[in-house]
Amino acid sequence: MKGKKGMETAFIVQIAEHTLLLKTESDFVKEFICQKYDAEPVSLATTQEADLSVVIEEGYGSSFQDYNVEVTITDECKIYKRTDYLIEIDKQYKAVRICIHDDFALKHAMVNLYSAYITQYEWGLLIHSSCLLEQERAYLFAGHSGAGKSTVAQLSQPRPILSDEATIIKITENDVVVYNSPFRSDTELPELPGTYPLTAIQILRQSPDNRRLRMGVMEGIQQLLQRVFYWAHHPEETKKVFRMCRLLAGKVPVYELYFQKNNTFWEEIK
Repeated sequence: MKGKKGMETAFIVQIAEHTLLLKTESDFVKEFICQKYDAEPVSLATTQEADLSVVIEEGYGSSFQDYNVEVTITDECKIYKRTDYLIEIDKQYKAVRICIHDDFALKHAMVNLYSAYITQYEWGLLIHSSCLLEQERAYLFAGHSGAGKSTVAQLSQPRPILSDEATIIKITENDVVVYNSPFRSDTELPELPGTYPLTAIQILRQSPDNRRLRMGVMEGIQQLLQRVFYWAHHPEETKKVFRMCRLLAGKVPVYELYFQKNNTFWEEIK
């Protein structure tokens, strides 16, 4: 995708507890940031201190081919490379350069970047799932591709949707909470400030009847590991992901949810 370029524009984007300063000259990237992150341009002279400073450039690579991401570590930076995007993160995890082919690449590159950032500091996990609110409590729904994550979100209306593709989970020794996620596929970003306690994790199985079965902790860890947005590149980083999955599965019950394609499955959850 080749778009028009103008003056460099800056945006402050807040994702969970983290402040991102995004800068670009690309008109289509500016439009993407405004739409997906509900952001407004800010003056470069007045930009605040950010956790991540990100420069986004277009004109890179070729169209999407597959989800394989090549990770390279040099003395200066860490590089994530796919056919349609390139991410360079400095050693301090402060300055980032993203080069993208189109908006699909930009969407995935931002997921990659944010997941790498929160994993680096063991702040939490970005999990491929949908997450819904019921009486101010968060319920997560995960499964293989086509298992019904989007279907569950649609069937659960009018419950607020914290995420429909990538759920942001902060994990500490004291509690596990979910933030409103801007990484979405089908739904608009709602106004849902603050955090919500994660009450249960459901691994989805489509079925002619509804039932919910509690998993053991080790089985729960394995299910979570399969669904973290993570690109293995170093044993220490993989250990971080495992530790957080173990902490998560120890604090929040993981269930298999067999469900019919209607909203009656909520009776099993309540």
